[in-house]
Amino acid sequence: MTFPLLLLLLAFEPQQQTQMDQIHQELLQQRQQIGRLLELLGKDQKQAAPARVCFAEARAVGSTDQKRVPMTPTAVVPFNLFSVVTKPEEACLEAEIRVTASYLDATDTLVCSGVVENVATQTTLTESINLAIRPWNLREFVRWTNEPPQSNSGAKRLICINAEGLSEARSEELARVTSIRVRATVLPRGGGMSTIEMQIVPQR
Repeated sequence: MTFPLLLLLLAFEPQQQTQMDQIHQELLQQRQQIGRLLELLGKDQKQAAPARVCFAEARAVGSTDQKRVPMTPTAVVPFNLFSVVTKPEEACLEAEIRVTASYLDATDTLVCSGVVENVATQTTLTESINLAIRPWNLREFVRWTNEPPQSNSGAKRLICINAEGLSEARSEELARVTSIRVRATVLPRGGGMSTIEMQIVPQR
């Protein structure tokens, strides 16, 4: 009985060794695969650019008190701002200066509102932007007065849409206006924003 059992053990031992070798080989392959994945992950993390967040701050130059303006198409209100945008320049500049206006009646009910995009462009981290607002001339509503001569885009139109959002406000609707809220917003290329506001009141 001892001799057959010994033969059985001798026959089983090579099979067990072969299985152990296979398991060992598979573990080595898995470790190599994990090592390659970790190496690739490390390269991706090094190559990925850090997130950059831009910030802006706009301040009014001069008084922000209520402006009284005659209701004539030639009436002009200066709207000057000093704008600061954070570094890095390549991520945050250029910054767009956008102007919005809300026309309100005596009960502060909206008569119409509109937006003029790309009124001015900030190309340096600190910049003075000087605008001219013609509150009663919507066809020539805003002009960038210190715009570089090579650009010279001229006055830009405000499309003032009524409160229902259906059409441009008519002259009889604008006759009800008792105040105008004009806002200049700085929008850096990489995100962030800053807004200043001016109130205009018709001088009747």
